[in-house]
Amino acid sequence: MAGKPKGVWIGLGNMQHAEIWLREYIDSFRSGEGTLHPLIEVKRVHSIRVRDNGARIADELGWEGGLRDTAVTACLLHDTGRFPQFRDYGTYYDGASVDHGNLGEKVLREKFPWEVLEGIGVKETILEAVRLHNKKILPDTLPETVLPVARIVRDSDKIDVFRLVRRHVEEGRIHDLLPRIEITNEYSYDLLKELGEEGCGSYRNVRTLADFLLVQLSWVFDLNYRPSFRILEEDGVFSWIAGHLPPHREADSFVSAALEYAR
Repeated sequence: MAGKPKGVWIGLGNMQHAEIWLREYIDSFRSGEGTLHPLIEVKRVHSIRVRDNGARIADELGWEGGLRDTAVTACLLHDTGRFPQFRDYGTYYDGASVDHGNLGEKVLREKFPWEVLEGIGVKETILEAVRLHNKKILPDTLPETVLPVARIVRDSDKIDVFRLVRRHVEEGRIHDLLPRIEITNEYSYDLLKELGEEGCGSYRNVRTLADFLLVQLSWVFDLNYRPSFRILEEDGVFSWIAGHLPPHREADSFVSAALEYAR
């Protein structure tokens, strides 16, 4: 979008610009009757919750001004790629479709009205945070200006995914969220091997619900900020996951280490 910002954009902060744009972008995925597919709606609500998580973490860290604004804006926009991913592929499984972090970066770069945002480096910081939010690890070469924003997006995203998975398990609707998952108390050999060698797990080795919960627990080693641990401890997430994992000699030591790290 070129030219001078007009109308509703004038006088708004970066966060408000992003909220307006994302709402209008998501509306473009509505049916002729004006409804969103239930799984698109899940991601719409998820985006808002991740924004709120980011705001809480940033506030507890004492972030202010441009840093807080950029971080919370990146949190809101982090899953932009999910909407075209589901429209085009009918799945949220990156392995069978497209990397949604990369797609989100591409969509935002091409469609977001960057000229309405204020602040030096804000565009590239948000784009990098969106692109990297779903990667297994952050690169060592990430600029110091981008690193805190990328970290808070990853933490904020994980917090809501923890809650989302727990809610769907407790309501007996996990297949609504993870249609490929097998509901068994068994771990995949490849996942246990990956955890033993690398200390974290990836979705490519997830076959069962036990696998998925174990991968979620491994996320504690990738949390970056103390408020993130406090939020999850308040939710009882760590103990809930541990209580839903089947006993296994190789998995038990990893679970114990993760719970100790989370304290």
